[in-house]
Amino acid sequence: MKRVAIYGIFGLYNYGCEAIVRGTVDFARRLYGEECPIVYYSRNYQDDKKTADELGIAIADIGRTSTFLLKCILKAVDILQIQTAPFYKKEYARIIREADIMMLVGGDLYTLPAYLRKRKKYRYVNYLVEFGNEALKAGKSVMIYGASVGPFGEYGKALSYYTDHFKKVDGIICREQVSVDYLRSLGITDNVAMLPDPAFLVMNQDHADETERTYIGMNLSAFSLRELYGFVSEEMVLKLVELLERMYLNTGRPFMFIPHVVHAAEKSDDDAVFLRRVYDKLPEYIREISVFANPVSFLDAKRYLSQCKIAVCARMHCAVNAVTVNTPALFLAYSSKAEGMSEFVYGNKKWCVPLCNAERNLVEKVAEMLEHTEVLQNRIADCRQRVLEQYETYIQEYRDDGQWLN
Repeated sequence: MKRVAIYGIFGLYNYGCEAIVRGTVDFARRLYGEECPIVYYSRNYQDDKKTADELGIAIADIGRTSTFLLKCILKAVDILQIQTAPFYKKEYARIIREADIMMLVGGDLYTLPAYLRKRKKYRYVNYLVEFGNEALKAGKSVMIYGASVGPFGEYGKALSYYTDHFKKVDGIICREQVSVDYLRSLGITDNVAMLPDPAFLVMNQDHADETERTYIGMNLSAFSLRELYGFVSEEMVLKLVELLERMYLNTGRPFMFIPHVVHAAEKSDDDAVFLRRVYDKLPEYIREISVFANPVSFLDAKRYLSQCKIAVCARMHCAVNAVTVNTPALFLAYSSKAEGMSEFVYGNKKWCVPLCNAERNLVEKVAEMLEHTEVLQNRIADCRQRVLEQYETYIQEYRDDGQWLN
């Protein structure tokens, strides 16, 4: 029986990553049978073990001690734009030795930040690309699943690096059409397909009655600002505070602040830390009627999202999570993937607001979405049905042909 490795996720403290692992396990079992051996390779073993045990899969510890010297070396590699992925060789060898099928997952791991792409030259080497190349040399099967792919900018070496790799892997299953179209523009078509994000497989039919949907869900992230600008400033925080005050005055609805990444070891990537920074600067009259949620998992976040009339989401998986409980989500976009996901859910890009344009039109978009929640919920119901149908079709075709893609 084939052994499946799930690799690419650093830890389930990111609830989107938890959703990807849950969905990937579901998908792998549908492809290879309920009894297929699955190992999730984790850098956050102790915290992730509970979820792995719940899913009935093995978990392997690939965590490493983050020493001062290691941090200095990695920083130097980044600053000097050295095209290498250091300190991964032993990890690669272990996973390749222990598995037959490599399912490389992680959502954003095959993209480059906007601030880098603006430069003429930049560091582009990707540890998953390096791993995939090693696995292919060893004769193992490599599948990229649930991914957003690109863009990689105009730097010729970066484009060649990714294009050459993508042509060699067994399959690339993108989570939105935007990525499929981008790959097509690079001349990559034969091994590419589109299936909805793995998070859509973690559905929950239970949700609050409409009379209980009080709040505007608010998921803001420092990560999204850094992806756009390379940093987060106090001025950016104050602009968000001003934006939320205008939103409250325009809609009269209180907020529910919902973190979707809670990372005790890396505060700069912790939604709760950033949301608290924004929340604490809001006027007292807004704070006292709003709620600061404390979800402990992707599944637990559904409980809070189901209490919201709509949700404004910087983290794309927070938006998908909202949709799974019938809460219309407005995508606050820092990359093109949000446009593709909005189009998949609603049939258009109308409910996707670029983060860089939020000051201009987010308040108006939120008011408009509140007026159309019933229509949007009907589209969400259609979307959820399409998810089921697309997966069923793909899996049946795989069973008929024994191939990743058709």
